[in-house]
Amino acid sequence: MVRRTLVLAAALVAAAAVASPALGLAVHVRVEGARTSIYGAQEPRLSVFTGALAADDGSVHTLTQPTALGALEAASRKGEFYYRLHNASFGLYVDRIGRREAAGSAGWVYKVNGVSPPVGADNYVVREGDHVVWYWADFSSGSPATLDVVRRGRECYRAFGVDDQGDRTAAANVTFRIDGFPAFRPNGIVCPRAHWHRLRATKPDLIRSELVVRP
Repeated sequence: MVRRTLVLAAALVAAAAVASPALGLAVHVRVEGARTSIYGAQEPRLSVFTGALAADDGSVHTLTQPTALGALEAASRKGEFYYRLHNASFGLYVDRIGRREAAGSAGWVYKVNGVSPPVGADNYVVREGDHVVWYWADFSSGSPATLDVVRRGRECYRAFGVDDQGDRTAAANVTFRIDGFPAFRPNGIVCPRAHWHRLRATKPDLIRSELVVRP
């Protein structure tokens, strides 16, 4: 009986080592699909996953450090959405999230703090408080910018387009969604009336912004 208990305890410890969050390190995570947010429109903080992950060919890969891929795994577990990890000749990459699979010039990519890193997500080590955004993009006409919304004064918000290097440009012809209702603004600035609760910026061919909740 004692031996059986010890074996069970050892198995539980081993399981925890294989699949566990990176304790003490948390990042903000958001996953944007082609038509809607899949997870974390407000970019909640999650403890980054470290441990073993299986690719589509059955190979197992262990994340020993907190990475952008580990952030996606943490979001997948929290949000209960599916993603697929493909093991290619050049390394691992995410070729499917939810029902949308990478094909042709379109696929899944990530940014950290507005910048698109030049390494695979399994090799990019994140730091405490980083903002990790995974999103679907069509690269047939270049790399799309991601939208960011910044508060101006007490009541107004401006939209910016952020390129892969993290450079920000004031965005024009933006449609803001205020509690679900569209508000087109050629100058990229919106000053919502009182009693609104949720706001985000959208524009064709750009990645929608994070969701801003009225403080």
